[in-house]
Amino acid sequence: MNYHHFTIEERCCLREYYVKGKSYREIARLLGRNVSSVSRELRRNCTFFRDIPRYYPHTAQKKSSLRSSFRHRGIFWKQEVLDYIDEKLSQTWSPEQISKTPCGIKMPSFKTIYRWIDERYLRSTLKNLRRKGKTRKRLGNGGRFTTGKSIRKRDKSVYNRKEFGHWEADTVEMSRHPYDGGIFILLIDFVAAYFTAFAQPVKPASHRLATSGLTG
Repeated sequence: MNYHHFTIEERCCLREYYVKGKSYREIARLLGRNVSSVSRELRRNCTFFRDIPRYYPHTAQKKSSLRSSFRHRGIFWKQEVLDYIDEKLSQTWSPEQISKTPCGIKMPSFKTIYRWIDERYLRSTLKNLRRKGKTRKRLGNGGRFTTGKSIRKRDKSVYNRKEFGHWEADTVEMSRHPYDGGIFILLIDFVAAYFTAFAQPVKPASHRLATSGLTG
C-alpha cells in the first residue's frame, strides 16, 4: 500500500486532537489513517520543550520537507560533495565539467547537479553558470537565407529560360585543395549559353590565425 505524507491540514487537525488528549487510535479513526502512521508522525516531528514533547503543525511540515530534500540527494548527500560543487560553480565550471573531471570524490551526474541548483540544494544559483541559466536562442533562420525574395516567389518567366540576364548559381566542393579544400562557384545563363566558374579557397583555422596575428 502506498504511503501518503501528512498534509498541513491533517497536521493541524492532528494537533487539535492531540491537545485534547485523544488516543492514537481515536486520532487515526478521525483522520482516516493507520494508527502506526499517527504514532510515527508524532514521534518523528514532535518538538521538545523542557523535556515535554509538543506537536506544532508548521514545525512538523518543515521537518518533513527537510527530510524529503535529503532523500533526493541519495548516496551523494555529503557536505564534502556539496562544498566541492559550490566551489567549482563559483569558478564558472559547468556541471558537465564537475561531473566528468576526476577529483577523488564520487560525483553525481551533471543532470543531478542541474537539479540540485534548481531545487536550491546548493548555495550556487543559475547566475553562477556561464550562460546565467539562459537558453540558447536560435540564430538566423536555421541556415536559410533571410534577405531578398524567396526562390519560391520568383517570377514564373524565370522558369521558362527565355530571357537574358537570369543567372543560375551552383557550388561544387573540392576535397583536394592547397587550403584543405575549397569550392567552385558556377554562374550560368542558359539563354545566352554562357557560364563562368571560379574557385573560392576555404582556408584552415591555423592559416586564418596566423594571418590575423593571434597565434603565440
